[in-house]
Amino acid sequence: MAIIHYKKRFLKGLFIALRILVSYRLARVTGMLLSRERREARLSRLHRKNAVLIREQAVVMKGVMIKVGQFLSSRKDFLPDEYIEELSGLQDQVPPHDYLEIRQRIIDELGSAPEDIFSEFAKEPIAAASLGQVHRAVLKDGREAAVKVQYPGIEKIIETDIKMFEVLIKLMRGRLGWINLRVLHDEFSKIIRAELDYTQEGRNAERFRMNFSADPRIIIPRVYWDFSRGKVLTLEFVGGIKITECVALKATGMDCGLIVNLLVETYARMIFVHGFFHGDPHPGNIFVGEGPTIVFVDFGMVQAITDATRRNLRRYANAIVDNDAAAIVEALEKMGFLIADADYSLITEVTQDLIDKYRYSTPEELKALDVDDISEEINNIRGVIHNFQVPNYFMLLLRTVGMLNGMAYRLKPDLNIIEISRPYIKEFFMGTREDGINHILVSLKNKLTELVDLPSQAHAFLRKANRGELSFRIGKGDMKGIATQLTSVSDVLLLVILTVNASTAGLFFALMGNQTPSLVAAGSAVLLSLLSVYRLLKR
Repeated sequence: MAIIHYKKRFLKGLFIALRILVSYRLARVTGMLLSRERREARLSRLHRKNAVLIREQAVVMKGVMIKVGQFLSSRKDFLPDEYIEELSGLQDQVPPHDYLEIRQRIIDELGSAPEDIFSEFAKEPIAAASLGQVHRAVLKDGREAAVKVQYPGIEKIIETDIKMFEVLIKLMRGRLGWINLRVLHDEFSKIIRAELDYTQEGRNAERFRMNFSADPRIIIPRVYWDFSRGKVLTLEFVGGIKITECVALKATGMDCGLIVNLLVETYARMIFVHGFFHGDPHPGNIFVGEGPTIVFVDFGMVQAITDATRRNLRRYANAIVDNDAAAIVEALEKMGFLIADADYSLITEVTQDLIDKYRYSTPEELKALDVDDISEEINNIRGVIHNFQVPNYFMLLLRTVGMLNGMAYRLKPDLNIIEISRPYIKEFFMGTREDGINHILVSLKNKLTELVDLPSQAHAFLRKANRGELSFRIGKGDMKGIATQLTSVSDVLLLVILTVNASTAGLFFALMGNQTPSLVAAGSAVLLSLLSVYRLLKR
């Protein structure tokens, strides 16, 4: 029976996705016959219908469907209002699981029933999400706790959903515009599977708590390890108001604008200072306490930024400051944004155009740039750079910034998250003195290694040359340059041939005693020879 259940779930999820895609395709075709007003009204109704479909089915199916709905509900910055209004309920209004199954899960993980472990344990959850639900409890020593319990059988549901989205991506040929959906699916699958390990989530919470230990404005709950295992996580209970409930926040005397500023500043510190960020900033995971303070309550979806990535990002920033298009492209390659067969000459040319476009921008113009402007610029050049890709490790960062931008727009539409993050971005790209010394040492080591390897590389090159095994990769930009040079050489050769022919004709007419034709041919030969020399000097 279980196998049949998961097969039905697989087919049902696939049918929902295809139904939505087909509905928009049909609307695009039939809308061509309608006026603009009727077309927009019809599209609005379709948005609402599809959003309701996603919300209702996500509530029933849970699993990855909830994650997808939560992500969409946070993107007010680019999704239609109909989706935001319908999907917002998925942030904290997911129906709870049966208590008897939750109780059994606690027994399996902790070895005892909740009534034996805690002095109090609420049967009704205070929050229910895609992978588990949270119950309020009181420890034997009187400390209040939030007990997060994973749904029984959720692992199989997640694997079914991952397989379903994999098939959907294949049907869509793996791409959506410039986004490689296969890469996105691989990274999302890795992240969602990691969320199933509550022990790792507890470690994530402790790392965040340590990172913000000196800032009383950021609250990270303690982990009670004696009551935590792989499928059960017990945290310190911390109350608060959901960050998007501005009316309730104003009633307590707090300013939503200041709160969202603090939230963006917190994320800037996570990304640019700590190199370890919270990857799921939807309103159900972030609350506001007195002070105000920002309270985080979920730590399953996180990501670290490696030292190598940080160095490459700084190298990229330095190349931008130096207006060095070739160095910018090299940094993008090191970070994994270019595929193996990318046309580097063409990409360098486009990069130089962007440098020339923004080089003389005033500070006010640059200050006005926001995430949407940057996204639009990427869309403008995506038709030129066909070999651009977003590497796996960058997917969650883009998702996080997108959700954060959507939430900020919802709370304060005129907010510029780049401007708030500017001090931390500047600190990140400048790096510390220690980072600079380490970078110099690494560069010196690499140069010495290259110097030592040079004789062996030269030997290998000559050996290939002798065997006739040398090959060259020529990009579109290189071919254009080579074609131009071949055309110039051909022009010069043609002039030389005409010069020789004119000289021969002059000599022939002179021998025949025809003085006038001889002089004309000789004069032509002189002019052609001068033109040949001029073209050579010009090249």
